[in-house]
Amino acid sequence: MGKEAEYNTGITRFIEEIATTSLSGKASEMRAQLEAYTKVRAALSELRPVGVRIFELPDFVERYEFARAKKEYRPAELDFILRIENVELQIDVKYRPAKKIFLTQEDLQRYQQILALSAKTQEILIVWANGDLPTLAVNLSKIQKYLSSMKGERWFIQANLLQPLPDAIRAAFDRHMPVWIKPTEISVVKGLQYDVRELFRKALRAKIKGLKATSELRRYPDRKQVIESITDSDIKLLEQIFDASRAKEISMEYIETKLKR
Repeated sequence: MGKEAEYNTGITRFIEEIATTSLSGKASEMRAQLEAYTKVRAALSELRPVGVRIFELPDFVERYEFARAKKEYRPAELDFILRIENVELQIDVKYRPAKKIFLTQEDLQRYQQILALSAKTQEILIVWANGDLPTLAVNLSKIQKYLSSMKGERWFIQANLLQPLPDAIRAAFDRHMPVWIKPTEISVVKGLQYDVRELFRKALRAKIKGLKATSELRRYPDRKQVIESITDSDIKLLEQIFDASRAKEISMEYIETKLKR
């Protein structure tokens, strides 16, 4: 089975070389196209283990037929289709490395047409055959924005809009894949737990602090004296009474006895 797959791959590459030669006419252009495809395929192969399905379009036989007919090739699809579940991306390969990366108005209009006609494709990734395969991701809204802002025949792309091909693919899928919650991300808690004693202590001390702040405003001297006479020992006694009430049911007599002490 391995030999059969290797044989089919060899036939595919052979026919692709014939088609590329017929379309390009120049050896340098043919080599550029073949090298670009080789680099892009290698980058895409790294994504197969994470579930990315890769389809190469158009079919190599279709390429050969168009090449023999000497027709300019403008397929409905681009060079590759990538899918995970129901999320689909398309890739267009720019074969010639460029010092200044740009798109033409014709490029953008073509991508706009492909996205408008495709009900499945969410984004198009344009990759240039430069060193790390710089890639631009576009959707319909971005294309419309770029077309409206173009002042010439070329739109030069800022470096901060580009990513290496594998990173651009992962980012594009992340934007469109549904978010599933992993079981390990869910923290199972039996119930909300509070430190009741600490809550009581803080509330009690805050209440006494508030009372002491108003002692000077009291109209009756005895109330002022009572408020000012509250000490830390009194607070601790109230905390002890609270602790006792949590351990067992206590009576008013018990509370009165503790306060008198």
